[in-house]
Amino acid sequence: MAQSPTPQAGELVIAPEPRSALDTAIEAARIAEAVIKGNDGREHVLLPERMQLYDISDPNRLPSRVKQLVTVDDRASLCAYANRYSTDRSIIIADFDALTVSARIDWHAHNQDDSVPEAGHNAHAVTLKLRPSEEFARWDAVEGKLLPQEEFARFLEENSVDIGFPEAATMIEISRDFEATVGQVYKSSVRLDNGDRKLVFETDTKVQNGVIIPEKFTLAIPIYNGEDAEELTCLFRWRAQGGGAVGLGFQWHRVEYQRRAHFAQIATSASEETRLPVYMGRFA
Repeated sequence: MAQSPTPQAGELVIAPEPRSALDTAIEAARIAEAVIKGNDGREHVLLPERMQLYDISDPNRLPSRVKQLVTVDDRASLCAYANRYSTDRSIIIADFDALTVSARIDWHAHNQDDSVPEAGHNAHAVTLKLRPSEEFARWDAVEGKLLPQEEFARFLEENSVDIGFPEAATMIEISRDFEATVGQVYKSSVRLDNGDRKLVFETDTKVQNGVIIPEKFTLAIPIYNGEDAEELTCLFRWRAQGGGAVGLGFQWHRVEYQRRAHFAQIATSASEETRLPVYMGRFA
């Protein structure tokens, strides 16, 4: 194998220039990591020839886009966000089953011109997730249940501020009448001319005490969190139980229709405030 000639005695040896060696090292480092990615997603490669940038980006790559799914707690926030980022593509989809009103910011292009509609990414959206109000959740938790007299009376008194008719003072009086009959024996009930009921109790000394309960009462509470209060109708329910006791409770009257109607109102109002078309339904 040939070897590098060994310098002879008296021969002048010229060492490499330091600056040239540095430039060579820098060039080698650039070649080692030749691909450069820009902030816009494009890629370039740095080649030794005059150190020029050559575009090697995929010509079929999708343009950069926003990927953001936001969940808000009230209608005002939904509309404010949609008004800031919406385009002529944006739409609103309202799903009652999921209790969501969603503004899809980057939806598909419309087909109002001669060109083929361009598919949207559907990766940027703001969604209002409706929740029951604190008041509605509290009443709904005991709806359809028959509670002992004392427990139901306490519940009425604690939540009397939610009651519209009869007025709160009347409902508190009714609850106290119920508490007064705890331990007494239920004997009978009488239906009054106005549809109310009079429940008759009897003490050990055969003294009778009557409690009049209205056929129905109304609540003035919001159904959904952050929404205005509306009037809900409750039907009084009672049942004689063993040992002369009485179970008391109530049932909603057509409240499900009101829930659906109020949901549609929220979706329609959001459409009006954002000027976006609204569709009632869901997407896969």
